[in-house]
Amino acid sequence: MKKVFLITIWILLAAAGAQAQVMPADSLPSLFQRWETQLGELDYEDPEIVSLHYLFLQDILKQMDKVGEQLNVTLARSPKTDFYAVKREFRRIEDKAARLNELLSEAKSQVDHTFYLRAVDEMAYRDTVRAMYNLERALQYNPLNPDAMLLKCKILLAKEQFQPCVDLIHKVYTETTLTDEQENAVSDFTLVLYDRLYTHGSILVQNGRAAEALEVFLTLEHFCNNMPSGYCNDDYYKGIVLSREGVYESYLSIAREAEKRGNHEMSRKFYQYAEEYLRKNE
Repeated sequence: MKKVFLITIWILLAAAGAQAQVMPADSLPSLFQRWETQLGELDYEDPEIVSLHYLFLQDILKQMDKVGEQLNVTLARSPKTDFYAVKREFRRIEDKAARLNELLSEAKSQVDHTFYLRAVDEMAYRDTVRAMYNLERALQYNPLNPDAMLLKCKILLAKEQFQPCVDLIHKVYTETTLTDEQENAVSDFTLVLYDRLYTHGSILVQNGRAAEALEVFLTLEHFCNNMPSGYCNDDYYKGIVLSREGVYESYLSIAREAEKRGNHEMSRKFYQYAEEYLRKNE
């Protein structure tokens, strides 16, 4: 009997404590107004702040849930307050917050694509600096966004940053899931990239810039060895010189440069090309 009495007292005290924590009804108008102001400041269009504002909204929604749980008790303790008017106002703000939550959730899930579209717009004005900034932001949110990766590759290629471009296009092929349209775009770019490396290396050889040419050929080798089949044939090195003038010496200069750098496999190939060239042109 004594135990039952103690439990009853504990329940009554707990209920009294819960009621003591219920906010007074006269504080609701200012709270509602504060929510209105906070909701009005949330932005679901600017990708720079969408994720942050989504978190802000989650805090507001938690506050609303807590107040909603107490609302009937609060109003019951204040008979002079218009019960239905307050409930209508609360539901209106709650609905507004729910709609914003949907918009912010959708925008948050598309932040990387929004940054990518901004980069596309910047490229229309040939502003590669701003475009690259937006691409980096897109890839922060989604490191495997194929569209952003491909556009970044194009900028890197235009800046003759060949190795980073090759590394990134390999990542596109090996780590992303492409739609048919994206796969076609990546395939087209891959052919452009191969041709650019091939041509650039050849021009460097013709100009006697063997050390620079070797860097391009190493990148070309890395590119071909790691790409899907069909992009490079077995004798792509033999086509590096567009002009027949000085071909033999060009092969030798590349072979020597590779040998100095300890790349014996590359050196062996170019010495072999030089020998084959002599045999065919005796």
